[in-house]
Amino acid sequence: GDVIHRMLTATQYIAPLMANFNPSYSPNSTVQYLDNGTVFVVQWDQVYLQGKEDMGSFTFQAALHSSGRIVFGYKEIPVPVLQISASQHPVKAGLSDAFMVLNPAPDVPGESR
Repeated sequence: GDVIHRMLTATQYIAPLMANFNPSYSPNSTVQYLDNGTVFVVQWDQVYLQGKEDMGSFTFQAALHSSGRIVFGYKEIPVPVLQISASQHPVKAGLSDAFMVLNPAPDVPGESR
């Protein structure tokens, strides 16, 4: 849509795994993409969680097909996702196509919610 807001990445995403990843931790960590016209693939390869590098590296990808099909693939998930802390960054997997509607705040003139 036309609305860009500070909560955009929290409300609109395609995430095979969203967490506090730090691709700069290791020279072997990469985030790569490929678009061949029928599928767009993003791969997070050997990425580590910020401050939890001892947990091991994660490798996973998202493939968006021109047909509308979305496929998440997981190669290395060294710990159960439920054990990843969400204190520094939300931990999510999936899709969200939320939207934001600006309504005047009845109790504060000139403000929106």
